[in-house]
Amino acid sequence: MSKKKVFLSIFALLVGIILAACGDSNGNQTNDSDSKTISMMGWYSENEMEPVIKAVNKELGDELTVEYSFVPLQQYNNVLSTQLSSGEGPDIITDGASFPSRIKSENLLDISNEAFIQDFNENGFALATSEDGKIYGIPSYGWFSGIWYNKEIFETNGIEVPKTYDEFLQVCEKLSTLGIAPIGFGLSDSDSGNHSLIGYLENSFYRDEANKDFDEQFAYGKAKMAGVMNDAVDKWKRIIDDGYMNEKMLGISGDQNMNMFINGEIAMMNGGPWNYANLEEAGMDVGMFSHLGDTEGDNYLIGGPAVSLGVNKNTKNETEAKKVLAAFASLEVQQTWVDANPGGFSYRKEVKVDTPDAYALVQNELDNGRVACAWDRWGVNMPAETFLTEWKKQIQNLVSNQVTTEEFLENLDKKADEIRYKE
Repeated sequence: MSKKKVFLSIFALLVGIILAACGDSNGNQTNDSDSKTISMMGWYSENEMEPVIKAVNKELGDELTVEYSFVPLQQYNNVLSTQLSSGEGPDIITDGASFPSRIKSENLLDISNEAFIQDFNENGFALATSEDGKIYGIPSYGWFSGIWYNKEIFETNGIEVPKTYDEFLQVCEKLSTLGIAPIGFGLSDSDSGNHSLIGYLENSFYRDEANKDFDEQFAYGKAKMAGVMNDAVDKWKRIIDDGYMNEKMLGISGDQNMNMFINGEIAMMNGGPWNYANLEEAGMDVGMFSHLGDTEGDNYLIGGPAVSLGVNKNTKNETEAKKVLAAFASLEVQQTWVDANPGGFSYRKEVKVDTPDAYALVQNELDNGRVACAWDRWGVNMPAETFLTEWKKQIQNLVSNQVTTEEFLENLDKKADEIRYKE
């Protein structure tokens, strides 16, 4: 045997020893304390996830250890889909808007009978529930959106925060009369127009018991928007008819709109915690109130889980993976996740959120989990992001008077029919 072959043989032996020490043929790793390693993958950086993973491992004790792998968001869907299609992938599956497609592809275990799901508000399962009501995942922390307002402008002009959509339009009228632009939208690229309409629907259309099951019916192609949502869209559309959302805003970006708000050029804007750091840095005295509907009280912010977590159906460690999911559902870990993401909230009962004074008017909604949005419910049977892109386009068409309300809804129905997941 040549020296080269001897070297390669020794090298292969060493690699085998190292791999044997680090894991088995299924990729299950062990550490020095003989605890079994459960794999997890996501697009959040290791630094972002470090406090959460540390809290999970503390909750699990010495028996199990979660090992987290980072994949950039741009590549995440392709990497995960490729692994799952070949019967592999991490033990714990994490995903956002695509979580329903993982359910549809039968990549996840049913966890409907697990005790730990009882600790969450039902809105947290919007992306993790199948057509037959089975639950396949738990939520992480959540994001939310409301309406930012400039407290100085409101107080100087004796304007009270509105409590209904009619009052909101009256505030817009009063500000306009005073020569102050009431509200701005970055309609060229942001979702602020989507948020405005969805916010109204959550607080009006969905309060009608007759519409309680509409989203499920729509998601699965059993109902149309046209002929059902017309009156609600027409009522919301007064913001366009009165000129407060207008064609000029079609050329304004989300960043430009925020700068206008910071400079005092507009009194209100749609947004969320992702704006707060810039507003605070600018030294603004701001507050947030909820999206509004036809009646006062019990309002909903719009938002949803930042990510959902479930168990890979092909895991070789089903029992252990469910223990890990239970650890992620624990009060301690959910509290850590919220603390690590300032401005977020939790669907987990008893989690305490330390929010700035700017969120005082929406604290009740956050404390009671009144945070939801229709596109999460539609997303159980279609790629929600694709539908939202069409939604944004059709709102632009409404603003520029290219479509009527009926045509707006018919166009959305057509897109939904094109992109629903096929049986």
